[in-house]
Amino acid sequence: MKILISAYACKPNFGSEEGRGWNLSFHLTQMGHQVWVLTLADNQAAIEQELVLHPMPNLNFIYISIPEWIKRYVRIPIGDFSWQSDYLGWQQRAYKIARQLDLEHEFDIVHHITWGSITAGSWLWRLNKTFIFGPVGGGQVAPPAFKKYFQDQWQKEGLRSFLFKKLAKFNFFSRQTISQADLVLATNRDTYDLAQQLSARRVEMFLTCGLPEDYFSQAIPTKSTSKELRLLWVGRFSMRKGLRLTLESLSKVNNLIPVKMTIVGVSAANDYLAKWIKEFGLEKRVECKGSIPWRAVKNEYLNNDAFFFTSLRDSSALQLLEAMAQSVPIITLDLHGARDIVPDRAGIKVPVTNPTETVAALAQAVEYMYNHPQKRVEMGTVGYEFAKTQTWSRKALTVSDYYRKLKLLEA
Repeated sequence: MKILISAYACKPNFGSEEGRGWNLSFHLTQMGHQVWVLTLADNQAAIEQELVLHPMPNLNFIYISIPEWIKRYVRIPIGDFSWQSDYLGWQQRAYKIARQLDLEHEFDIVHHITWGSITAGSWLWRLNKTFIFGPVGGGQVAPPAFKKYFQDQWQKEGLRSFLFKKLAKFNFFSRQTISQADLVLATNRDTYDLAQQLSARRVEMFLTCGLPEDYFSQAIPTKSTSKELRLLWVGRFSMRKGLRLTLESLSKVNNLIPVKMTIVGVSAANDYLAKWIKEFGLEKRVECKGSIPWRAVKNEYLNNDAFFFTSLRDSSALQLLEAMAQSVPIITLDLHGARDIVPDRAGIKVPVTNPTETVAALAQAVEYMYNHPQKRVEMGTVGYEFAKTQTWSRKALTVSDYYRKLKLLEA
C-alpha cells in the first residue's frame, strides 16, 4: 500500500515521540509498504545520515519547516498542550504539501503518528482518505489529592487540569480529528474514554512505546543475589514524575529491611532531590547517578531487583517496558499509562486514593518484594514475556493489519 505518515517528531536512535515516528515508519517500509513521511525540517540531518548507512528506497521523507513569521511573532506558551502556535503552523503547511502529494501518488492510507497528543489533533483528515489517528495520549489528569507532590508546579498543573476538564469538548482541532478518523489508537484508558466522548467511530488500545528486537537477551535475564533489596528509579526531573512520593514511601519501609534505591536521570546536586533525601533521612538508602548513557541504563535494570515508578501524570512510560524487558518486577501506581502497560502479574500496582494510604501501600509493596524473592522472579518472567510482544516490528505488523482491515471495510 501507499502510506502517507505525519510524524512531526521523527529521528532514528531516539526514544519517545522521535523514536516512535522513526520506528513505525521504518518497519512499515520493511513490510513492503511504500511510505512517505511528513516531518519537521530539524530532523533532516539525523534522518539523512541514517539513510546513507541504511538506504531504504520505499521510505521517502518530506521535510517541512515551521513558518518563519510564526517563529518570530506568535510563539505563545500554553502549558503542556502540544497545539502551540509553531506546531499548528507546521500542520497547516504539512496539509498543503500533503494535498499535492496525494494528487501525485493517490495514497491508500493517511496515518498521523506524532505528535501523539489527542488535544493537538491533525489536519490530514481533510484529505478524505482512510485516516488513522494515533497512537495518542493526553487524556489523563493528575489526581488533585496529590497536589502537594507538585509543590510550586501545581498551579500550572492545576490550570492544565481545569482547562482540560472544562474545555476538551470545545477543542475544535481535537473533536474534528477524532470524529473524522476511521480509527483512533489510544495509548491509555483515559485517552480511550475521551476519544469516545469526542464521537470517535472506532477506538483501539495501542501502547505508544516499543523496543528494538536486539534490546532483548536470548533468555530471560536472571538477577545476581544480594542481601539487600535493590530498587531502581529512572526518569528526568519533573514534579509530576512523583520522585518525592517515591522517597516518602521509601522512608516508611521497615528499618530492619536492607534496601537501596538507585536514582538514574537526576543528579544528587539537584536542590529538590538533595533536600528530600535529607528530609526523609535516606542518605544511606539512596544513590544518585545522574544522566548516564542508554546502554548503561540497561545495565542498571539488570543489576536491580525491582523498578519503582510513581508518576502522577504519564501517558505511557518507556521505562516500564525497558524494565520488564530485563525481567524486573514493577512497583507502580494503578494510574494512567502505568495501569495499562504493566500486566497485573508483572508487579504491584498500588491504588491512588489519598497520600497517606498510597504511601503506606507503596512501602508495603517494597517489603513484599523483599520477603518474596521467588515472586519477584515470577513477576519478572510475566513482564519479560509481555515486553516481547511490544517490539517495533510486531507493532508495525499490527498497524499494517489495521490498514488491511480498513481497506477491506472501505471496499
